[in-house]
Amino acid sequence: MERKQLTPPEKAALLKACRDIYEMTSYFRHIPYEITDADAGRISAAFRMEPYFCDGDGIVSPGILTTFCDTLMGYSCRTLGYGVTTLEINMNYVRPARAGERLRGTGNAVRAGNETVVTEAVITGEDGEVVVKGRASFYVLRKPNE
Repeated sequence: MERKQLTPPEKAALLKACRDIYEMTSYFRHIPYEITDADAGRISAAFRMEPYFCDGDGIVSPGILTTFCDTLMGYSCRTLGYGVTTLEINMNYVRPARAGERLRGTGNAVRAGNETVVTEAVITGEDGEVVVKGRASFYVLRKPNE
């Protein structure tokens, strides 16, 4: 997908808008992540895996990893100006993550159409190894500039 190159002021405004969404969405207050970068069709964030995200053996729940991927992929749509809701999501768990580990994730919009946006996400561990990959389709509720 061809993407517009953002100017530094446009990128700063986009990062602020993404951080504002995080701050005003009560659901996100329970998901402690930090948006680290954003561009047209792409968002990056870092997450600390807290013990309350884990099972008794300290392994992070696949459900929270799915939540992080879904959030990143949804944000990638928002960086293009779309309002969306998840249609379907597919996850590939590559290795376990553990309590205390700081994960980094990136969501990318792969294809944006009139009715759907296709996205992907990759989350890696502190060692740089892939923890999980996700792919999702989102239904367009609002198109850019609407």
